[in-house]
Amino acid sequence: MAETVHAFRSAHLGNERSIWIREPAVPSQPYGLTIFLDGELYRDRVGVIAIIDDLEARAALANSLFVFVSMHSEEARWIECPCHQSFADFINGELVTWLEAKYPAVKKSAERILIGLSYTGLAAAFIAMKAPGAFTHVVAQSGSFWWNDCWLVEQFRRLETRLPTAFYFDVGSKETNENVRHKIDVLQVVSQIAAIRRLRDVMLDQGYAIKYVEFEGGHEFAAWRKTLPEALRWVLPASTKD
Repeated sequence: MAETVHAFRSAHLGNERSIWIREPAVPSQPYGLTIFLDGELYRDRVGVIAIIDDLEARAALANSLFVFVSMHSEEARWIECPCHQSFADFINGELVTWLEAKYPAVKKSAERILIGLSYTGLAAAFIAMKAPGAFTHVVAQSGSFWWNDCWLVEQFRRLETRLPTAFYFDVGSKETNENVRHKIDVLQVVSQIAAIRRLRDVMLDQGYAIKYVEFEGGHEFAAWRKTLPEALRWVLPASTKD
């Protein structure tokens, strides 16, 4: 499908990044909006374009506009992704507003999906929480919900009203490391798998629609490449109508 790349400057973040936009398979028909955070990682390391190509060729995916948001820099990623209000404002306000102006059909999208991996999986869930109803689905692949002693897990536990959002979580059976020093000021006390299970259980208790997958493997692009097709089929199921 046709694809364009744009340089997008955020007033909230005070920086600029690349945004890739892939046109819907059938632009003349209604379509959803699917936003990938860590766009360059999904494109270059996960192989998302080939995955989408394959699913669309087999008519296994609903019609959608696909948007890939790059990081500004690795250093900025450490700041912006762990539950950073300005990053949520950038996605929920600036980017979505710009997309709605550029593609008016987005305003009518029945499905709006936000996808991330690791730190951006954490960010995706936070962004959805900060704008209830803005996204119908969140996909978090090995989301870093261990951050700040599972702070976001506790925020979901304390929500008085359940979000109108369904969540897909996956995590590797080998993502069991605890007390990992990622940076001098970033300590992961809880393992990836334990934190994700904790969030899953909180959400199930609150009645969320959840798809939870444990795969054989670790915190790695090859594993996310294998689980992503199932995640996309879950959030963008092909129509069963003739």
